Amino acid sequence: MIPLSVPHFSGNEWTYVKECIDTNWVSSAGRFVDLFEERMADYLGIEYGVAVVNGTAAIHLALKLTGVEPGDRVLVPSLTFIASVNPIKYCGAEPVFVEVNRETWGMDPAAAAAKVEELEAKGQKVKAMIVVHLFGHPVDLDPLVELCRRHNIWLIEDATEALGSEYRGKKAGTIGDIGCFSFNGNKLITTGGGGMLVTREQSLAEKARYLSQQAKDDPENFIHREIGYNYRLTNIQAALGVAQLEQINGFLKKKKAIAAWYSQELASLDGITLTPEQPWANNSFWLYSILVDPLKFGMGSRELIQYLRRNGVQSRPFFYPVHRLPMYEACDRTEMKETMLLWEEGVNLPSSVSLTEEDLHRVVEVIRQAHLESIGAVR
Repeated sequence: MIPLSVPHFSGNEWTYVKECIDTNWVSSAGRFVDLFEERMADYLGIEYGVAVVNGTAAIHLALKLTGVEPGDRVLVPSLTFIASVNPIKYCGAEPVFVEVNRETWGMDPAAAAAKVEELEAKGQKVKAMIVVHLFGHPVDLDPLVELCRRHNIWLIEDATEALGSEYRGKKAGTIGDIGCFSFNGNKLITTGGGGMLVTREQSLAEKARYLSQQAKDDPENFIHREIGYNYRLTNIQAALGVAQLEQINGFLKKKKAIAAWYSQELASLDGITLTPEQPWANNSFWLYSILVDPLKFGMGSRELIQYLRRNGVQSRPFFYPVHRLPMYEACDRTEMKETMLLWEEGVNLPSSVSLTEEDLHRVVEVIRQAHLESIGAVR
């Protein structure tokens, strides 16, 4: 089975992890935690990074830093992993789901602006906006930044899938007020779990670090003056992160090569729409994705996923729209036509850094075979 997205270890991972074990610095203190934060911030070109246990924790802390409270409204796309949305509820706030567009597969600026105006006309203030750079392609941020400034809304970038992506020459995750990253096992670089919150504001970084360490005011006497969280990344995980980050440029180069191969080989197939990359964007292609038009291709996305599986290729559909889940179906939202269409037609293809040319040939060949067989059956 050719997997969808798995980690790749070919650098100093074992050396650094062994150092942690040899020195007994394996928990939430040690030189690699600080080093990972510093090197991530340097790579992104941003002032501060705070390492945490996962991307979900980073988003939760971001919302706490922006003062999101019970009853507040937070704009978020529905076409995303549920971790983009659940932290809103952790804060007791209400998600407001916003449509995406075909150009980026991310939040549509026009839909966001219309919803902000609608809510404010009802006296419902929007406290924050979470934009998601889906599968690695940046959202069109300029109009959203301007919208947030005009209405005094905090802008949080969920860049958990977009490490290495760029928007108009700036790294994804560094353009809003706070950026959030994930280092889960299927991400571009991994710490096994792990995440990071980044910001240009020293006060926000200090508060994030404070909250992530159980809000210790006096660690010797165990004095805490507010509720904190056990969100600190361990040294042993950070050691993996440092080693992985040393290889990030090579990983991104391979992702680009994988994307170029898929685009070249699949462009001529009827009914296939390729992953977008706008002229102003640099897509990291965390996952290479396609849209499948069932009428033109001969079968739908779910049928193709099953066909690929039967032929030894793992793929998956796009995330199920969160506004359709039972705990969120009563939430406010815009029209969701594009969201639903992308979910119905979307397929993520194998995108691991370790993919070989033989693997890529096989994936493409199985897709071509599926097309030919389905068209033949229709005829």
